[in-house]
Amino acid sequence: MATSTYLLETKRLTVGEFDCPADDPAWQETNYIGDEPHIVFPLTAVVIEQVDKESVLTTPNHTVFYDAGQLYHRRLESDRGDHCIFIRVQPNLLQRLAGGGLRTIHAPNDRRTFLGRHVLVRRLRSGTIGERAAEEEALALVRDALRGPAAAPRAKRPRTLAAHRDLAERAKALIIRSFTEPLSLGRVAYVLRTSPFHLARVFRAETGFSVDAYQRSLRLRAALERLPTYADGLTTLALELGFSSHSHFTETFRREFGVSPSALR
Repeated sequence: MATSTYLLETKRLTVGEFDCPADDPAWQETNYIGDEPHIVFPLTAVVIEQVDKESVLTTPNHTVFYDAGQLYHRRLESDRGDHCIFIRVQPNLLQRLAGGGLRTIHAPNDRRTFLGRHVLVRRLRSGTIGERAAEEEALALVRDALRGPAAAPRAKRPRTLAAHRDLAERAKALIIRSFTEPLSLGRVAYVLRTSPFHLARVFRAETGFSVDAYQRSLRLRAALERLPTYADGLTTLALELGFSSHSHFTETFRREFGVSPSALR
């Protein structure tokens, strides 16, 4: 059964963790986000279709935005179901932070925002941060997410816009299903029957990532989430996620997050 666990509740915002198993009836229903806007940080891949808006495959590389009162449908993409961290914000506060209404329904989630969200949740779970400091960190995450560039298509004709969006969504689905395996731009383009040049241009315009960076970010963000409870050594984790060695993993992780995995662990 779907559950929401509140990690922080103040007058201005709520930080929570949402989990919906793959066998929950909510997958077949129209869902209601609630009376306040939400900024959502997915931890699993889920196809989200907000009513009257386009459908999008959301992954840990994205932030998803919901207006107050938004209805939406979900489609299962991972056997882990829907697992995410959310920040529910008082409507007037979000209006001030966003300079009006929400500009988009999803945007790329940069490494700083992802790491900041991860650390805040760990500190809230362990009780090592006070309410006031936690609220300020949560507000900083909201500001960073709202400042992030919208994943806006660049083509002009509606038909081309739809084709580009479809190509990027199919590429994302292929990458998320095989992100721990070697998967080059050329291979993705071949499977999708398009040219590497066209795919590279469209994918970056639609997602804010190159194909290679998208896959690498999925690996590193999966590693970051597993670190606190992973029982085996870092070499095993590195190989499970598709890195060639412990040193390759450590170097790539440090370059991405500015800290080594052993130090963060």
